[in-house]
Amino acid sequence: MSLKSLTTGVAAATLVGAAAVGATSVASVPTTPSPAITPVVFGAPLPLDADPALGGQLAGILSQITNGATVTENAALIQGGVGIIEGRQANKVLTQARQNGSLPLDISVSSVSPPAPDGSVTAQVTASGPRLSPVTRPVLFVPGGPQGWMVSKSSAVALLQAAMA
Repeated sequence: MSLKSLTTGVAAATLVGAAAVGATSVASVPTTPSPAITPVVFGAPLPLDADPALGGQLAGILSQITNGATVTENAALIQGGVGIIEGRQANKVLTQARQNGSLPLDISVSSVSPPAPDGSVTAQVTASGPRLSPVTRPVLFVPGGPQGWMVSKSSAVALLQAAMA
């Protein structure tokens, strides 16, 4: 079948269809095929799914910070590090928690977001312990640090306050 006969057949079908629905005139019938229209949606990149193993890696970082020897030893896992006064206060809180039997914390990470343009991800972190009912908070992780990820300072402070309240 040639392109001309196909075009003529399409034009004839269009005329018959228009007459069937009561159209009184047909303005014009194209005699050349229309260019193909490519849907824009199919060309847009989809967000990347977070790596399934990433949740375990992020939970390990948080466990190392909260259950490690001292916060100052793990300062490289917190964005911007830990200052002398902040480190002393955090270490004091963790020491008291150990003495009270509140540690170690069991930390789980879920709902890791796809990476943002700056590479950061947000995850729902649940912390529980011997004397702590489960507490869930969103935590922001940024690329960097010795393990590839660091906890944002604001998230680390918020999670520590919630876990030790």
